[in-house]
Formats: sequence, structure tokens, C-alpha cells
Amino acid sequence: MRRSTHLLLLLFAGLPAPALSETLEDAWAAALESHRQVAAATAYRDAATFELEQAKSARLPQLGLSSGYTMLDTAPGFALGGMTTGPVFDGDDFVSAGAAVRVPLYSGGAIASGIEAAEFGAAAADGHLETVIQDVRMGVAEHYVAVLRAESAVTVARSYVASLSTHTTDTRNRFEIGDVPRNDYLAASVTLADAEQRLMQAENGLDYARSAYNRFLGRPLTAPVAIDSSVGVDGLLPAGVGLEELISIAGTSRHELAALGAEMQALERQAERARASARPQLALTGGYTYLENQFLTEDRFWSAGVAFQWNLFDGGQASKQSASLEQRAAARGHDRADLESLIALEVRRAWNDRLEAESRLAVADRTVEQAAENLRVVTERYDAGAGTNVEVLDAAALREQSMSNRDNAKHEVLLAKVRLARAAGLL
Repeated sequence: MRRSTHLLLLLFAGLPAPALSETLEDAWAAALESHRQVAAATAYRDAATFELEQAKSARLPQLGLSSGYTMLDTAPGFALGGMTTGPVFDGDDFVSAGAAVRVPLYSGGAIASGIEAAEFGAAAADGHLETVIQDVRMGVAEHYVAVLRAESAVTVARSYVASLSTHTTDTRNRFEIGDVPRNDYLAASVTLADAEQRLMQAENGLDYARSAYNRFLGRPLTAPVAIDSSVGVDGLLPAGVGLEELISIAGTSRHELAALGAEMQALERQAERARASARPQLALTGGYTYLENQFLTEDRFWSAGVAFQWNLFDGGQASKQSASLEQRAAARGHDRADLESLIALEVRRAWNDRLEAESRLAVADRTVEQAAENLRVVTERYDAGAGTNVEVLDAAALREQSMSNRDNAKHEVLLAKVRLARAAGLL
């Protein structure tokens, strides 16, 4: 007993380890790391963050340095009554340098509005990023289920070929002994050839589905694909949730709505900033200046002051820009209201699609059992000489169709649940 166990261990030790199947969660994680749409949306979000920091820096002091060298064709002097002085500068050139600081005291609300606009812009970028992430997750799920569907199609096609191969062999043997007419064997052979062609089509579809799956995840098209067929998506939605509650959840969870709302708020703040540019601007200034001059008692100066600016007339530029931005904000509001209604319709459709898919699956499960039993009974009757070859071929085709319907319904249930979660903003 120990010796046989030892031999079995040695035998299995020489076998290659089975490849680990990739779960849907694994595929989601891989896609979010490699998908270019996610990378692009992340870059836009980061850009909006820098724009926010730029807007905040407008309220900070500004410090600048300056220097210069000037050469004159004739060095000037002073004329005081009838007396004139020599050249003001030592020669016909001079050097100047300085440092200036400016601190905004009052901007009419332009700085505060600019910061708020940038904050809403960053929030909109976050919403767009989350929308892209959910879209990518939805795309991964669709490709994942497409591979499962294609694998099931190959399995069903192979089962059909195997069933027809057995029947064709039996029919040939019975024809050779004169038990059945030659037409039975020919009909079975033709049906088997057609089934083999359909198997090749299914295998081609599987190869394409795997290649498309690899492409979506940023992998080489020919990379091996091994995915887990036991997909669990029931946890995407709250247990016991109803349709109206899901529509309400979508109204607060869909990031597209949040992004449009943030864009509307950002445009309104930009409009306020445009209006503020026409108001008085007040700033505290200070500086240090060096001026090379032989007549001045001091050639280095510290200064401090208050700068005031008020553009009393700009041709209506500020008001027109503000009105344009307000109209853009209103357009975003209309877009958001329309999208909110569209999302409610999307949730309702996804909810009904899930109910339909679940009902189809329940019917298809029973049909497979009935079709298998029908094939068994018809085959036995044919073997006993009480049935016809056509009945067997029809029963085999009916069993294949019922298996295909069951697998399609099973995968439609998976997709319907994921699409409902996406419609509700919970994917």
C-alpha cells in the first residue's frame, strides 16, 4: 500500500502544475493598471489638481527681482534756472537693480472665485476618472463573459460532435450488416460533417474572444487565457434592493452626474471671477532699489506703498465673458437633468433585462434535462427498430440547441447583473 502510494506521488510530481484561473476581480485590477483610458483620465485629474494649486497661489505674495544696464548716447544733467549741473551718471551708462514684493489685499472676489472654480474643476475631474474606471470595469466584464460564452460554445459543439460521431459509427455498423438503409448512414455522416464545421467556427470564436480579452487588458493578443468560470457578481448590489431604490441610488452614485454638477459650479465661479475683474483691485507693494548715480546722497532705497487699479471701462469684455460662462453653466445644468432622466431609464431597462435573463435561465435548465431524456428515448427506439434516423438527428440537434440556450441564458444573467450595477453606479 505504501509502495503504491509512493509511486502515485512520484507520478503526480512529474506532472505540470495546473495554471491558476484569473478571476473577474483579478481582471479588473489588471485592467485598471494598464488601460490607457484610465491613465488619460488620471492625468486629467492630476492636471486639475495642479490648476487648483495654481489658483490658491494667487493669494500669496509675489516676489520679483530685476536688474539692468543702460547706455545713453549723451549723459543728461540738471538745469536749475540759469545753472546747470554735470552729467547725472558717471559716464554715459549706469546699472540698476531691485527687488519688489506685491501682496494682494482686495481683488473684488476674483481670487476666491478662481479658487472655488478650480476646486469644482478638480471635483469634475475626479468624477470623470471614476466614470472611466466603471466603464473599464464594465468592458472587462463583457470581455470576460464573452470568453466564458465562447468556451461554453466550444464545449457544446464538441459534445454535439461526440454524440453524432457515436451515432454515425453505430449507423455505419448497422448498415454494413444490412440492419438499416444506406440513407441513414449518409444522413448521419452529413450531419456530423456539418457539426464539425460548426465546432471549427466555435473554436475560431473562442480564439477571437480570448484575443479581444487580452487586448482590453493591455496584453499580447496571443497571451494564454485561463479564467475562472465561477463568477460571483451578486455582491455588487445591496441585498433585497428594489427598482425604485436602485434608481434613487443611481441619482447619488453615478459619477457622471457629479461631474456635470461640478462643471456647472465651476463655470458659475468662473463667471463670478470675470465680473470681479472689473472691480477695484488693491495690493500692498514694497521693494528695494539700487541706482548707480554720482549725485544722489543715497543710491539704495527701500519703499512701501499701496497699489490701486480700477478698470472703469473695458468695452463690456468682463460682462460679456461672464454672461457667456453663465450660459455654459446653464447648459451643463440642462445636460445633467437630461442625464438624470436617462440614467433612471437605464436602470429600469437593466432591471427588466436581469429579470428576463433569470426567467430564461430557469426555463433553459429544465429544457436541457428534457432534451437529454428525449435523445435517450429516441435513440433507444431507433436501436430497437421502432424509430427513425431523422428522429435521432433531430433529437441530437434539439439537445445541442437547448444546451446553447442554457449557457447563453447563464451568461446573460451574469452580464445583466453587472450592467444593472453599472447603471446604478455601484460597479
